[in-house]
Amino acid sequence: NTAAPYTEGSGSGLTDPSSGAFLGISRFPDGADTDANNVDLSVRCITPGDANTADDADCPDPLAGPPVVINEIHADPASGLGGDANNDGSRDSSEDEFVEIVNVSGAPLDISGWTIADAVAVRHTFPAGSVIEDQCSIVVFGGGSPTGAFGGAVVQTASGGFLGFNNGGDTVTLNDGSNDVASVGYGGEGGSNQSLTLDPDITGSLPLVQHTSAAGSNGALYSPGERVDGSLFAGCELPILGPFEIFEIQGAGAASPYVGQNVITQGNVVTALAPDGFFIQTPTSRTDNDVDTSDGVFVFTNDAPAVAVGDLVDVTAEVVEFFEFTELSNPTVTVTGAAFEMPTVVIFDETTPSPDPSVSSCAIEFECYEGMLVGIERGTVTGPNQRFGSDPTAEVYITAARERTFREPGLEFPGMPGLPVWDGNPEVFELDPDKLGLPNQVIPAGSSITTIGVLGYEFGGYELWPIELVVHPAPLPDPVRHRRPFETTVGSLNLFRLFDDVDDPPTTNIFGEIIDDNVVSTEEYQRRLSKVARYVVEGMRTPDIIGVQEVESLKVLEDLAAEINGLDPHVSYRAFLVDGNDVGGIDVGFLSRKGRVFFPRVEQLGADETYVDPTTGDLDILHDRPPLVLRAWTGLFLPLNVMVVHNRSLGGIQNPRVQEKRFRQAQSIAEKVQDIQTNRPLAGLVVTGDFNAFEFSDGYVDAVGHIAGNFDPADAILSGEDLVEPDLVNQVTAIEQDERYSFIFRGNAQVLDHALTSSTLDFRVRGLEYARGNADAAVDLGNDATTLLRASDHDGLVLYLYSGWLSH
Repeated sequence: NTAAPYTEGSGSGLTDPSSGAFLGISRFPDGADTDANNVDLSVRCITPGDANTADDADCPDPLAGPPVVINEIHADPASGLGGDANNDGSRDSSEDEFVEIVNVSGAPLDISGWTIADAVAVRHTFPAGSVIEDQCSIVVFGGGSPTGAFGGAVVQTASGGFLGFNNGGDTVTLNDGSNDVASVGYGGEGGSNQSLTLDPDITGSLPLVQHTSAAGSNGALYSPGERVDGSLFAGCELPILGPFEIFEIQGAGAASPYVGQNVITQGNVVTALAPDGFFIQTPTSRTDNDVDTSDGVFVFTNDAPAVAVGDLVDVTAEVVEFFEFTELSNPTVTVTGAAFEMPTVVIFDETTPSPDPSVSSCAIEFECYEGMLVGIERGTVTGPNQRFGSDPTAEVYITAARERTFREPGLEFPGMPGLPVWDGNPEVFELDPDKLGLPNQVIPAGSSITTIGVLGYEFGGYELWPIELVVHPAPLPDPVRHRRPFETTVGSLNLFRLFDDVDDPPTTNIFGEIIDDNVVSTEEYQRRLSKVARYVVEGMRTPDIIGVQEVESLKVLEDLAAEINGLDPHVSYRAFLVDGNDVGGIDVGFLSRKGRVFFPRVEQLGADETYVDPTTGDLDILHDRPPLVLRAWTGLFLPLNVMVVHNRSLGGIQNPRVQEKRFRQAQSIAEKVQDIQTNRPLAGLVVTGDFNAFEFSDGYVDAVGHIAGNFDPADAILSGEDLVEPDLVNQVTAIEQDERYSFIFRGNAQVLDHALTSSTLDFRVRGLEYARGNADAAVDLGNDATTLLRASDHDGLVLYLYSGWLSH
């Protein structure tokens, strides 16, 4: 009211000011009432709907909307994380999630440090220097920034490399570090590929339109960088910084200091081409000679690049961390000439990258060489080709040294005080043979390589992407030796979840838990049977007794016996198996050769044993796959007890429940070993199988040492009583160091499959060998019915025992 003073009970009247934007009369403090105008009320900025303020100048318009609006959301593409709906490995804006923010404040707006979040987590933090011009948009994209995909908008890649919105509905919120500035919710209608756009303008005053078909409000399902009327945002690009050298763009940290900025770098050499971009590197004459800063970087063009190796180029582009891999994205490229010479190649060897995690070769190992030319004069393949859905013959693990890497005793680095520590083999990384267009190769572990390439990064790991590659493949298969006269052979083989093609009725274990019945196709079952049978006959030379693990049932083991018998008419196996407790439906069993093994009988041990889960205090099953003992006569006069085990895996080893279970299993088996030694002192004892433990302590528990009776209490967190006397001998420790492996995990060779023997067999042991052809073989060879390679993921072992008369 500007006509007259406002008067309450007493005190001087106040006049609503007629000048001054958005000023009025407010009680201050908010809600104060002493019945006196000049005490309770004063001229302040008006704040209808909000608490009264002490401000009385530069008042904001209370009816104005937020300075920015969320203009469009694309949630949860149909193909999920990464959004490759075309299934072609490319990155397409119509396939990936994004959020579009528009500045409607009337002036440039610095949103550095602001965040985009949903109900689950913060999905993006805007890096320093993030400025949106007035009436311009910035698009936060879930997986890179394709050329020309977003009109004139500024583009950033989400901080973590993806957004991960929920297609069932959620709320997306923009926060300035203290307050929520804008928030938009979307529902679950339409399922995946949801896109919400403000319609018809960018002010947020009208409802959002949900696009669930090819036709949205402007005739397109997705329109980042585009107004609802179809026009593009203009003049929104960030300023171009630089020129910078590549080592300045890369910086010495894990991420570029210029993420989200447009930069220019000039006069760099094209070193390698990719299907969707190319690598450039600083000429050697201009390098800063700082090992902590990389001289190379990848330029992402989305399509085949229009440059050649050896070109000198200028590049203007946005700096992006694509899943932690530094890229120059949405580039403008100018070829200025040809390089006089290629940049110097960084040589990787026994010391670079460092094999010691406490003393790296640079500030951040591997990161400091990202994007650069790297050469290996003679490296070693430490793990065979992996397999992924879109890449069946994928990366191998390598080291630049001349010998493969092995698991060693102790907790993985940094470990714990007072316990042995394994360094984790930080020198192991990956090589992707065909990443840059070379012919793909199946490369067994143990092969040697000579290569030059560029150091890339994907799926959380560093990889060498070769432009030159020479492989000297390790020979596979490499079978064990034939048995000699008067020798009995005892083998062990993990069958890698051998299930049949029959859907059996549900069963339960002793705790009433349902045991899963995995069913495979008839084609797969026949292929698996054939491959395993060939591996047993040709690789393991048909041992007299085979302890097997990970087989579904007695019927499946009998099918395998029949398959083997059909390959070699001189061999006839009999199958033994007793169902166990594993909810995954796998058991242990035996194959016993008729005519070489006499009077075999089996007994299951410890099926009803329990332990206390330390995380819950509840009783739980101790032996999922209870040990099985076969008692028989072999050779001229050799009574044998063979125990097959398959203990709890190392998965989740940092969980106290896993540690306790592994420890209790080892102690239980040790008790059973001692019972056999006490009650059958003249019979030889072999304990074999997949122990899921090494020939030394893993730092949590020395499971094999407990079973053998020779553990060191100082080497593990959990250590109990020595229950075995006399000790068993682990025959793995008698073979050459470079042969001590039956399994490969992330490029680290390790023994999980052992053969422990009693003192009654000391003079009869003639050696132990592994049949090579599984652990070292490419994973996808498991699908190849023409070869025995990769019949399992473990190499089978064969123990040789002299079974003739011993003279004294």
